[in-house]
Amino acid sequence: MATQGLSTIGIQVKVNEVAMNYVTEIGDIGGTPATLDATCMQDSMKKSVPGVQDVKAFEVTYLYDNTAADSDYRVLKALQTAGKVVPIGVVFPDGTTFTSSGYVSTYVVGAKVDELISAKLSMTLQSDWTVTDPSAA
Repeated sequence: MATQGLSTIGIQVKVNEVAMNYVTEIGDIGGTPATLDATCMQDSMKKSVPGVQDVKAFEVTYLYDNTAADSDYRVLKALQTAGKVVPIGVVFPDGTTFTSSGYVSTYVVGAKVDELISAKLSMTLQSDWTVTDPSAA
């Protein structure tokens, strides 16, 4: 029987095969196609067909830390500086894996009183998401 809902506890994000430490939020995985108008003069109703897949940058919010060489911010900033396409993977608690690749950009998010400092990873994706279903145990 299928599971009714799945907790976010245990979601893992890996960038360039390195697991991020302090992820607090992930963006949408996937997107919708552009809508191409296919309406003809004889049509009494507007018609459309799907076009190119429109996938926005994949964003991950994480807690800022720059105290060590393996801190999320420092690792991501080095990948941003390198300017190369790297793999990204998201693993859900049920074992479903989503993978893609893209350019890394990271920045510190504005902060206010009585709040933890956060940062954001923005991946400009260069490939569609590949979904690997969990294996039956």
